[in-house]
Amino acid sequence: AVSYDSSKAEIDFIKQKNIKDDYKDLLKFDIGFSIHSKMIFPKELVEKVPCFNLHPGFNPYNRGIFPHIFSIINKLKAGATLHIMDCKIDNGKIIDREEVAIKSYDDSLSLYKKILNLEVKLFRRNLDSIINKTYKFIDIDSADSNYNSMNDFKNLCKINLDKILTMQEAIDYLRALSHKPYKNAYFIDKNGDKIFVSLKLQKDNIIKKPTMGGGLSQK
Repeated sequence: AVSYDSSKAEIDFIKQKNIKDDYKDLLKFDIGFSIHSKMIFPKELVEKVPCFNLHPGFNPYNRGIFPHIFSIINKLKAGATLHIMDCKIDNGKIIDREEVAIKSYDDSLSLYKKILNLEVKLFRRNLDSIINKTYKFIDIDSADSNYNSMNDFKNLCKINLDKILTMQEAIDYLRALSHKPYKNAYFIDKNGDKIFVSLKLQKDNIIKKPTMGGGLSQK
């Protein structure tokens, strides 16, 4: 057991290391996990040690950075995936995955929170099978697999003021990039100033009651 002082800003028994250049001592372990790590595990590591990635996306769709953001925009499924790692980013055979519905009032933050809860569920559901090596893989068609890089995200953030969109497309684009406290979507005005844009969505919680004619009314 390990104890620590929760009042401290840092936990002194957790040490971050640059896994790209310093991983040889990790080859002695039986299992590895990547939980929201932005580091790419070296080829030798994932080939010699079974490493498992908990990914905040519904593989094989929107592999890579911020999958939930791209799911809102490109209408591909959102969710969480637990998979064994190979040499490609967010790739490898899938052990478990679950989809989460994207509501019309979700922005990036609200959707991400739902995915985080789903990830915990997947991890708890499969941890025993991983430890006991009894896990099985899901057979899926990866023909529609796509990948989004950090450059794709950065390019997405700069608003093209001359681009023609439907209102639905514009709303989806702005809500996908609205994630407090971060500033994502922006445009450059005629004075050269950088102007950030975010969208606030609020669901009307008024309960709809049936009318005598079978329709719906609001009070």
